[in-house]
Amino acid sequence: MPKVNSKKASSNVLLSPRAIAAQILSEAESSSVYVDQVMEKHLQRSAFPARDRALVTALVYGVARWKARLDAEIQQHFRHHFDEAQPFVKNVLRSAVYQMLFMDRIPAYAAVDEAVEMIQLRFGNNFSRLANGVLRNIQRAPMEWPPIESLVEKKELKTLAQMLSHPEWLLKRWVEQFGWKETAALAEANNRIPPITVRVVRPQENLKPWLEQMAAHEVKPEPIKHALNFYTLPHLDDITALPGFAEGWFTVQDPSAGLVARLAAPQKGETVIDLCAAPGGKALQMAEMAEPGKVIAVDLNPQRLELLVEAAQRLHFSVQPVIADARTFAATPAEVVLVDAPCSGLGVLSRRADLRWRRRPKDITDIVELQKEILTDASELVKSGGRLIYSTCTIDQEENEKVVEWFLEHHKEFRLEPAKGFVHVMFCDERGYLRTLQSRHNMDGSFAARLVRA
Repeated sequence: MPKVNSKKASSNVLLSPRAIAAQILSEAESSSVYVDQVMEKHLQRSAFPARDRALVTALVYGVARWKARLDAEIQQHFRHHFDEAQPFVKNVLRSAVYQMLFMDRIPAYAAVDEAVEMIQLRFGNNFSRLANGVLRNIQRAPMEWPPIESLVEKKELKTLAQMLSHPEWLLKRWVEQFGWKETAALAEANNRIPPITVRVVRPQENLKPWLEQMAAHEVKPEPIKHALNFYTLPHLDDITALPGFAEGWFTVQDPSAGLVARLAAPQKGETVIDLCAAPGGKALQMAEMAEPGKVIAVDLNPQRLELLVEAAQRLHFSVQPVIADARTFAATPAEVVLVDAPCSGLGVLSRRADLRWRRRPKDITDIVELQKEILTDASELVKSGGRLIYSTCTIDQEENEKVVEWFLEHHKEFRLEPAKGFVHVMFCDERGYLRTLQSRHNMDGSFAARLVRA
């Protein structure tokens, strides 16, 4: 077995991007705080240059996504129960293995040497020798995983869950709802780094100058098929520094959210009530569509609602923010009411890297009850002949179709209007719902139903 790196351990290694990434992952693992929030706190107080910040971000999100697969690799060579190891040891090892297996630009020896040095400095020679042995063995002979197709054909759920790094209970649930092939495709899609997508605001005024300015900065936006005024951008260090951001020419938004606004289809001069509105992408798009109408943006979280107000100011739209609980909010009935319901978030697992490990089956049951409460209250806010839009960023049928079916059973004054009259048919299912799957549409998974009051 190769010897542990004999270079004298330096305390500086515990301030390196790799060490900070391991610390972020360890703090998140030991608390109820998500990794993106922990990472934001660390990066705000660090003086890392852009390149080091990018490395921290790549390691944190990469390890969070691939944790189950990384753990399977490590456990093959770990002499003890790996799940009982210190969080910092686990995340240093995971980070090193992630670099070896998934990051082509980082030499394996650099990842191994620094990981061993970090563990030696924190936990001594015994742990560093163990770490060195584990990492060198993985470097020499990483696990050979079978083709995904064979796992699907043989219905080997446990291995599939490890290989694609998802909780086994979640893949089992998806198999029941979508079948084996789609489940594997969903898990693969969740492990891809999601694209950066933006919507051009007031395209009749802003699209041409924005495209010209982007070309001058050698940035080429790619239009997204069947998602009007949406474009994909290359991954950049700072979107807010692009031409047109400060002027309010564009906003960062996933096209799945834009489809929900299209389904609502507010007309000029109409009133829109957006419940659970923050951070406001759909509310602001509907404000543009309904101008000079009125958008009432309701949310219980004042900080998130403030973000909506700031975005409205940048984009030059007028919205009426209201801090209130969507379950008890009362107002004069409106033509359009949007319930962008709290949900499990199972459609945005590529963006929220550690959410897959936080969710439990009971969460979905609890969320469904909340969704029904909000939808019931929202129905009282819809004018005769008006539209109630129910949307989520989950793909789970219990939170989506079953909630709508329950609502229609208990509210005979509403009917489902097919989505194909408002969005492209590729985003519609045979029952009339808007549905996007991250495995099929290269955007977030989402669901929406257009319910019309008699």
